[in-house]
Amino acid sequence: MTGTMTRRSALKTGGVGAAAVTASSQIAMAETSDTAEFEEAFQTFVQTLATGDLDAFYATIHEDAVIIDEDIPFRLTKAGFKDHIDFHIGGMWEGFTWQDRNPNFRTFGDTGLVASFATFRGKPVDSGYRQRHMAFTQGWHNFDEGWRLINWHQSPFDGHILEASPG
Repeated sequence: MTGTMTRRSALKTGGVGAAAVTASSQIAMAETSDTAEFEEAFQTFVQTLATGDLDAFYATIHEDAVIIDEDIPFRLTKAGFKDHIDFHIGGMWEGFTWQDRNPNFRTFGDTGLVASFATFRGKPVDSGYRQRHMAFTQGWHNFDEGWRLINWHQSPFDGHILEASPG
């Protein structure tokens, strides 16, 4: 197949071009080195959920946030996400925890990104514990009143492609 562009070679060539674009984008949007304030906001957010302080938890989420939760196949507004959490704690579950695992933080001016893994562990009423391991990303913005969550996407590992598709 000399001289013919295959899907694999196109992907390899495209990867080189994407790397060049990424490198130039990184120069244009330099990462700030001090993420301490952002990391603290994230840890406070996690702690409010862990302690069940849902008022403080929801206060951290911006009113116009977009959320894709791990067990709902569509985008949620903040109000929709609150309804979803209320469903879980409204008598169907005795309790649950959400634990982040090794978060990676980046800030670009007033924008913060978190990429990590998490485990959702819940105890339904009259049933054993359930665990769901997932990957997640969050987008945050530093408003005048502080860091607020503007985007949260979680997806279970069983929903991720583990190997390249045939081709």
